[in-house]
Amino acid sequence: MATGLSGGANRKLDIPAKKIAPYIRINNLAMKFPTHCFSAVILFLLCTPATHSQEELKDYDGNIYKIVRIGEQVWMAENLKSTHDAYGAEIGRICYQRLQANCDTFGGLYSWNELKVRRGVDKCQGICPTGYHIPTDADWSELIEALGGADSAAFVARLHTGFNMQYGGNFHSRLENFNYKDKNAYFWTATSFSHTAAWIWMIGRRNLNANRSTVPKVYCLSVRCIKD
Repeated sequence: MATGLSGGANRKLDIPAKKIAPYIRINNLAMKFPTHCFSAVILFLLCTPATHSQEELKDYDGNIYKIVRIGEQVWMAENLKSTHDAYGAEIGRICYQRLQANCDTFGGLYSWNELKVRRGVDKCQGICPTGYHIPTDADWSELIEALGGADSAAFVARLHTGFNMQYGGNFHSRLENFNYKDKNAYFWTATSFSHTAAWIWMIGRRNLNANRSTVPKVYCLSVRCIKD
């Protein structure tokens, strides 16, 4: 079981002039693909557009979220930022560095226990708006597959799908440490690993792949809700 959250690789990539094929440059970030999957990723980007819904989702606080269909799923296209659940009960939300501007930009950070996940309940609404639920690890796995698989999902999510990546970082509630804002996005799932840990997915700004791991529930991470 993981005991912490790493930042991933953040070093600048120097691209040799004669090795153009395995690289794509996006917003001055050099993204290197393994040669064997480069063509497949390009084909995926060209042939699998996401469906951007004209609908919007509103939470109890009045925050408006865009939504997007990817494969057979409909997701919030922004990180949750609400301070109340759908029934008006308060939620313990943390803003990065305790600045409201960071919640406005990156969404809120929530401990796993604040998600209000109920054991054995399928499509548990938790703190999500009505009609949506906290995604399980299986929900996230389906999304990752729809994005072409874990090896390239971070790149595809960032560039192509309308998932609108927001890299909210994380907060350790016991150590009072904030880390990796605008570098990594850490998303809770509703799937518990143990009494003290749960499954998450991490997508880094400079990473190609999406990473699945377990972390202690005392961390505060981002939340994306999925339609029932």
